[in-house]
Amino acid sequence: MTNLQQVDEAAVTAVRRACPDWCNVRHGISDGEEDWVHVSEPLAVADDVEARLCMSVDPNTEAEDGPYVVVGSREYSLTEAERLGASLIELAGRGAGPNHRGAA
Repeated sequence: MTNLQQVDEAAVTAVRRACPDWCNVRHGISDGEEDWVHVSEPLAVADDVEARLCMSVDPNTEAEDGPYVVVGSREYSLTEAERLGASLIELAGRGAGPNHRGAA
């Protein structure tokens, strides 16, 4: 095993160790920064729109970026995603209230 292979093995091991339990990526297949990214299974939120958790961890510095919730092409912090979800639930609740008109 060459020194380069040992470094690569160490980086893959570091990425796997930092891998969150929701990650669905098979690490060690891609080279470089692409292998640092952790992505969840998709959640269908509307026709042709999916949401996923996403974050990256630099295997050398262990610096984390994320996690974020990516909906379509838009990226939200966890706090922003929670606020969006709460706002949608509130909006749907208002529509389903006693004075609503129409069917769900």
